[in-house]
Amino acid sequence: MRRIFLCLLWIALVEPSNVESNEIKCVPITKAEKKKDTIPVLSRENLRKELIKRNIPHYEIVEAQAILETGHFTSKHCKERNNIFGMRNRKGYKYYNNWIECVDDYEQRFSKRYKGGDYFEFLRKCNYAEDKLYEQKVRKLIKL
Repeated sequence: MRRIFLCLLWIALVEPSNVESNEIKCVPITKAEKKKDTIPVLSRENLRKELIKRNIPHYEIVEAQAILETGHFTSKHCKERNNIFGMRNRKGYKYYNNWIECVDDYEQRFSKRYKGGDYFEFLRKCNYAEDKLYEQKVRKLIKL
């Protein structure tokens, strides 16, 4: 559909005198545009698939973190900012174009730094959460 639109747009913008042949060449869709069109709807199942696909260690803990941080994908930050892990910067909660970008950020900030051992201990050392009961809440969600 997008390819047809781009072709029609090209035809509308190019004067007939500038066309050297009857052949119309369409602009190819970039990988980024193609990926944007194929972002699955955020759900527990789709998140789990994405985490497993990326080989994110302890994906069940990370999945539970997202559920806790978003209130089962219903929070304002999840809906308006696609922020499923409560990621912040100096200005406050981060904004993402889609939830996959938030997974990218989590992977870069945490999963790539994890070198093995107790994942909850790793999160504590990273100062991931402020809530003293965070680990208990995540553990409870893993059992659901």
